[in-house]
Amino acid sequence: MDINKLNRALSGGMFANRIVFLPETDSTNDRAAALAVQGAEEGTVVFAESQRGGKGRLGRKWHSPPGVNLYFSMVLRPAIAPARAAGLTIVAGVAAAEALPLFCPSPIELKWPNDILAGGKKVCGILTEMRHSGGDIGHVVIGIGVNVNIRSVQLDEEIRSRATSLREESGRKISREDLAAAILIRFEEWYRVFLAEGFEPVRKEWIRKSGMTGRRVRVVMRNGVREGTVTGMDENGVLLLAAEGSGPIEIISGDVEPVSGEE
Repeated sequence: MDINKLNRALSGGMFANRIVFLPETDSTNDRAAALAVQGAEEGTVVFAESQRGGKGRLGRKWHSPPGVNLYFSMVLRPAIAPARAAGLTIVAGVAAAEALPLFCPSPIELKWPNDILAGGKKVCGILTEMRHSGGDIGHVVIGIGVNVNIRSVQLDEEIRSRATSLREESGRKISREDLAAAILIRFEEWYRVFLAEGFEPVRKEWIRKSGMTGRRVRVVMRNGVREGTVTGMDENGVLLLAAEGSGPIEIISGDVEPVSGEE
């Protein structure tokens, strides 16, 4: 990656000249968290060409081959209560969902809680991790992985039918520097909205971009499976379902999939 080109695109913003680039690392989230503990300022971003131990939600591995995708993690130090930090995953999702259509003709949708889909397949994932003490946040690290130029034959067979890349969807090679700049610029815009105006404008935009409201879904959780129709997302980022024979269902974490026959 051309980090000088990326810094020029970010000039004047919170991420400009705060980029750490690594040819390889275990996990950009882990490296960013280590830098945060050492005092790295807000806006520090760790990029890697490849990851040996890229992480997804629930301890899953994020396939991270070199030279084709984006793997980066941001250090944030928001002056908010720890309970509000979950909203930053939604902020990152909205930012990515605004940036990806600039490079991809396929429909882009947000999937709760942390995935972005292109043409119905996963193209981007987000992982937020936080360190706090009592009522104060020490730091938040948000990791974003985007399948940019990887070809479908390079994807793990296990996920090939459910994942895609911007190159597969667009039919052309994508500039990773341009895409990274687009995501970071939009993240900064929405981050400032979140800090100044709260979660509500972010929540409304996420709902608009997700297309999930009204869909019947199945949610697989550690303690079981729930099924219902998505009615929205509350002020804490909790997914809301309606199910026959019961009251509203609040989903704090889990894997959401459409019920068979639903799109």
